Amino acid sequence: MVEGHSVHRVASLHRKRLVGKTFKAWSPNGRFAEGASAIDGKTFLKIEAVGKNLFAFFDKNDDGDDNNNNEVVVHVHFGMAGNW
Repeated sequence: MVEGHSVHRVASLHRKRLVGKTFKAWSPNGRFAEGASAIDGKTFLKIEAVGKNLFAFFDKNDDGDDNNNNEVVVHVHFGMAGNW
């Protein structure tokens, strides 16, 4: 079972490697097409860890301004197994 410190470690790693990057997202089987299109071509602004949850914030307007309150948030819960 994943514990809080592990989630914070993942968040820290994502901050270092992904903040400021633009994402290419798709849904190979179409199951998550709507979610993928919401972040496709968007800039990764920040990530927050809360318990076993990660919240990844993307710039909705893709202008790089994280103060505009136009963010798309992706929520990930690690569950019992701790898988991404």
